[in-house]
Amino acid sequence: MYLDHRVIAKIARILSRLNMNIMLLDTSGQVILPEGNDRELPLPEALRSNPTQPLVYGGFTLIGTDGVQPLFLCLPGDSPDVCSCAILASELVSSITHIELPNADKEQTFRSILRDEIEGAEMETMALEHEIALDDERCVIMLHLQNVDATAALNILNNVVSDSASDTLVEMDRHTIVLIKKLDESGDYDEIDQLGQAIENTFLSETNHSVYIGIGEPKTSLSQLSESMREARRAIDVGRIYRKDEYVFVYRKMLIERFLADVPREMSLRYNSLLFNRKTARLFNDEMIHTIEKFFENSLNLSETARQLYIHRNTLIYRLDKVQRIIGLDLRAFDDAVTFKTMMLLGKTAGDKNRRSGN
Repeated sequence: MYLDHRVIAKIARILSRLNMNIMLLDTSGQVILPEGNDRELPLPEALRSNPTQPLVYGGFTLIGTDGVQPLFLCLPGDSPDVCSCAILASELVSSITHIELPNADKEQTFRSILRDEIEGAEMETMALEHEIALDDERCVIMLHLQNVDATAALNILNNVVSDSASDTLVEMDRHTIVLIKKLDESGDYDEIDQLGQAIENTFLSETNHSVYIGIGEPKTSLSQLSESMREARRAIDVGRIYRKDEYVFVYRKMLIERFLADVPREMSLRYNSLLFNRKTARLFNDEMIHTIEKFFENSLNLSETARQLYIHRNTLIYRLDKVQRIIGLDLRAFDDAVTFKTMMLLGKTAGDKNRRSGN
């Protein structure tokens, strides 16, 4: 039986009110609660055959919940009062799982689809069972959590998507949550980008932490959702290299970055060094690089760039003239600007691959 953070948190709150050191175990005897306990306890065969009957074993009282895949509770002590408390705890946990698990089963189906664990006839059967449309147009919005607890993140996201019964939240692991977003008939993909920005802004305002968000391509069939998930993850991986000041990355808008990420490190270094080397080190100091990046951000607009840098327009022109004089590229010209930016990005590619290789 799969229990996500929401179900576990609800069970933990209920059990904490009983003022007993209760452990919650899965069918293998692995401790689920309290969290952080990695113990695995042997479950007597007599308990497995009749889980809802309390069993005293080794100074503890054990009991299971009802259902095909029961959960088990372990309470210290073997007195009648402990036995009564065990029965009450079992009934409370059973009531929670009966309410929550139908939705969790649907979520588990989506989780298996996103992980490519089911396909073909099995996918169609499970989709029919949980009333999941096979041919709706959807895309994956992936959230990579760093400093935000998964339970808190789900609460925030539930508020964001509460008005749409056609969207589904799936907790993949404690660092990853996926929003499967159904697209309307207009198929306006720009609205999905705006939704990603809105989610990131909401997290920042409510938690003071940003989350990385990747948006995959729209898919017209349920079986293609795993591909949209891979695209969303790829967008985050690449975006964190090339767009360090951003947190929302759209796969289709990162074609050049995805291409550069596939360039071998040796080639990246070779071409990057044509512009960035010992001879140009003094030219491309931090101030100059910041100036050029701001110039690119403003689509080569001199006046707007100067305004944002709090410098005179002629000062900006002087800096760009200096670059042209030393390396021969006029960054005010589109082709030269593209050439320069590509060479600069290749340096980020090489640097990232160098860190990952441990060199």
